[in-house]
Amino acid sequence: MHPRNPYRTPPSFKKLSMKFPEFRAYCTYDVSGKVHLDFKNPRAVRALTTSLLDQDFDLKVSIPDDRLVPTLPLRLNYLLWIEDLLTHAAHYDSEHFVLAIDIGVGAACVYPLLGAKRFGWCFVGTESDQLSFTSAHTNVQNNNLQDKIFLKKVESNIIFKDVIGEEKVKSWTLECKLRSKVDIAECSKKCAECEPQASQLNPQNEVNFDEGQVKAEIKKTEECSTYLYDFTMCNPPFFSCEEETDTMKKSKKDRGEPLSAPTGAIHEKVTEGGEISFITKMIEESQLFKDKIRIFTTLIGTKAHIKLIKNALSTASPSCSVLTEFCQGRTMRWGVAWTFDPSLKLNQVKSKKDMATNKPLILMMPRSLMSVYSVPSAWNMINKWLHHLKVKVQVLKSSKYFISVNVKAFKATWLHQRRKERQNMRRGVGASNGNMNIDGNNSEIIENGNGRSSKRKREAGAETCGDHDGEMMMKVNICTDRDFKTNRCSEAIPKNQSSLDCSLTSSHLGSPHSISVKEIPQNHSKQENLKLTQGKDKLQNLNKGKQERLESILRCNLQVKQSGALISLEAFYLGGSSGKDGLNQLLQFMRNQLAKPTV
Repeated sequence: MHPRNPYRTPPSFKKLSMKFPEFRAYCTYDVSGKVHLDFKNPRAVRALTTSLLDQDFDLKVSIPDDRLVPTLPLRLNYLLWIEDLLTHAAHYDSEHFVLAIDIGVGAACVYPLLGAKRFGWCFVGTESDQLSFTSAHTNVQNNNLQDKIFLKKVESNIIFKDVIGEEKVKSWTLECKLRSKVDIAECSKKCAECEPQASQLNPQNEVNFDEGQVKAEIKKTEECSTYLYDFTMCNPPFFSCEEETDTMKKSKKDRGEPLSAPTGAIHEKVTEGGEISFITKMIEESQLFKDKIRIFTTLIGTKAHIKLIKNALSTASPSCSVLTEFCQGRTMRWGVAWTFDPSLKLNQVKSKKDMATNKPLILMMPRSLMSVYSVPSAWNMINKWLHHLKVKVQVLKSSKYFISVNVKAFKATWLHQRRKERQNMRRGVGASNGNMNIDGNNSEIIENGNGRSSKRKREAGAETCGDHDGEMMMKVNICTDRDFKTNRCSEAIPKNQSSLDCSLTSSHLGSPHSISVKEIPQNHSKQENLKLTQGKDKLQNLNKGKQERLESILRCNLQVKQSGALISLEAFYLGGSSGKDGLNQLLQFMRNQLAKPTV
């Protein structure tokens, strides 16, 4: 739930029942006097919503029996997120005039009412159902908010078209902006009247209000800025057919039944094609009005639809987009926002999940391992480890007390360090007797004469060739590139190396494109040479393409800094196919190096 959501602390049912008789009618009491509400009763849920709106926001709202009852925590989460987008991305202050569009206000008209009452925003709301439109209009009139909310009856397939350019809507928005300027001017005038002495000493502080001048200023501002609306919002119908509304059919077995009774008419929950079709159409129409609306937003009801909606959004090529999640109780919803204004950076507003994901992993650097306990000394040690792991390091900032670097890894070189150490030790022992072993193995194979050798000898030969596979492959490639015409391949192979060893080397490398010396004929025609060259070029291009497509398995930022008397390493996960587990493994490698240095 949003940090500023007032319902992070659950409301007191006891206070509500004492204040609102219509809510008390659906309450029950246990022996200790605690108040309970039957959420399976739609009328009880409706009484709770209307009582909370009256108590917390001074809004008198009536909702018909067969229409959707809004849950206030979710509605406030959505509005508070939009407020964050306007504040942090668009840099609006509290006095900035905000004009929005709500697509499908519903019978309660909850978003415009809350937006106007709590945030002071102005709304143009659309509604296709006649009963819901009438109920919403009544709620606006009962709360005396017709100066801030304008409702328009539209057809069921209308989103932005026939709304933004409609004359009545344009006239009302102009009047709304005029009233906003008048309110500011009158407020300034009253402030000046409250300080008559200051006005007498400084006559320039007096405010002269001219309505015509304000209207001309508004028109001038509209000519300079093409945006008519600051944002749009929508809670679309989630389902494509009535059968999908039974959420228990697709929910997890251990989740249990919903705690609250479902409310709402069919047209409020079902639309042709479901929310995917509805939001896709909204994205398509947003391209037509990208110079009229600054930020487009909508709710998403099903997690499985997020990927499809993001794909549809990518085809519109917005300058920036952001996804967030709304968690209230057991119900999850998601919100997506996009803009075509290049000056807006919507991704500056992080969701709670993103902020939790970006918490760093911390490694404390001990004093005992450094002769000089300082940030540069600690970084030299860490840099030596990273160099050993063969990862890409880019220094972002470096000072005496703070060093920040970006790290990219394409292989998990920090894994199986003990195994690699044992292999290196074995190779070191083998290298001391290398020539003798090779000669011995070859002599044994040649002595057999008939070409047969035991499994043990074959494995020994394969292991011997495997130790020098890189060198042999280089020599074979040189042969195939330059020396096949003159049949000088034998010069690239040691004299004491038999043809069987070469074939073992080729098979040990495991590449279907590897060419053994035995396969190179003595005489090549020009056509065969061309085919061989083309095949080799094709293999090189294939390997080059694989290398280009190689994605980093880990991307992270490392920060070495001094806090008080201690030096710490903070690791921030950025991405990669290994996930956050890869970052944990990298930090574990560094902890092992601190405990038992091997690098």
